[in-house]
Amino acid sequence: MPSCAARRAVLTYVQAVARRPAAPDRRRPCLDCALTVAGVVLVALAHLVSVRRGLVIDVVAAAFLVPLVLVDIRERRLPDGLTLGGTATLLSLLALRGAATGNLAPLSGALLGALAMAGLLLALHLASPSGMGFGDVKLGLLLGVIVGSRSVGLVPVALLAAGTLGAVAGVVLMVRHRRRDVTLPFGPYLVIGAAAAVAFAVVG
Repeated sequence: MPSCAARRAVLTYVQAVARRPAAPDRRRPCLDCALTVAGVVLVALAHLVSVRRGLVIDVVAAAFLVPLVLVDIRERRLPDGLTLGGTATLLSLLALRGAATGNLAPLSGALLGALAMAGLLLALHLASPSGMGFGDVKLGLLLGVIVGSRSVGLVPVALLAAGTLGAVAGVVLMVRHRRRDVTLPFGPYLVIGAAAAVAFAVVG
């Protein structure tokens, strides 16, 4: 009957619309760029105020870390182009600086820091793949370079700060949602933990 055919046509249309991917927000790239620039500027200002070395390394790192945090919060993923690309870029800068100054200690510290942080995160990933994604392990390479270039001994400080903040946030989410099976992106907490370790090095 015509009415049945019309209902089927409407139902088919509604299902097609429901399966259609949402239109991309054209304002998002502009917002991400603005936040990245703001992060880079804040890092640069912090260096100028404290008159500490490592300005170039930290500014370049911020250009990778801010987008990583934004993507992880929105999409629960950490793109290889940012994690591995950032790691390669920072190591190259440290190698160039070491070649120019003859001081390779920051580069060797960065390599050891990357191996230490990524290794510890890999162990957690293998123990609980659902609790620790492999993207976090690759982020550990980038953060280990940043922290290790100051001191490899700051790697445990960074991980402890990240774990503590992540645990507190997890408890807050469980209480808020009244559920135990809540999940949260761990990348932002790793970044905050690394930033806290670098700040600790500056204060010390």
